Amino acid sequence: MLVEVGAVKVVAGMAKGRWSVSYPCGHPISPPESKVALDSVVNQHLDAAATEVEIRRQRDAHRPVSAVLVEDKANGPAVIQRLKVNIPGVIEINPQGGKTARMFAAAPEWQAGDWFLSRNASWTEPFIEQITTFPGAAHDDMCDCMSQAAAWLLGANEITVTIYNAFTGRPFD
Repeated sequence: MLVEVGAVKVVAGMAKGRWSVSYPCGHPISPPESKVALDSVVNQHLDAAATEVEIRRQRDAHRPVSAVLVEDKANGPAVIQRLKVNIPGVIEINPQGGKTARMFAAAPEWQAGDWFLSRNASWTEPFIEQITTFPGAAHDDMCDCMSQAAAWLLGANEITVTIYNAFTGRPFD
């Protein structure tokens, strides 16, 4: 899921067979910088190779992107390893707590109106249905991805700098 908060754009992909991604908002009236804009969601069954291709495609289409978040589960480690070779800002996400706890943590931002969605997008109604019927919905992939991105954004105020070797993709010690 790629979300935008002010000048920060973040791609978050879930690498466990089903993948959701959202991209910065194209609203004619932009939300305030402290708000989160969500404009596009891809929610498909993708294998590791297709997930990597989709992350690269969406990242290229919505530059500049500050971070690429990939869940470090199932085929995530393979996707992370391949992306880190030539994409800066790839971050492994190891989900903290359960899905329900993450949704409860994200709920106040939604209740406060801090997330903006594209009203006319084809994905908006299924997305809203999924997050409003969680945990009883048949699927929860978009909820899981959104809540992980929200949790990361809450902690993103901590500034850390890692310098990577441009040839190996590994961080310098």
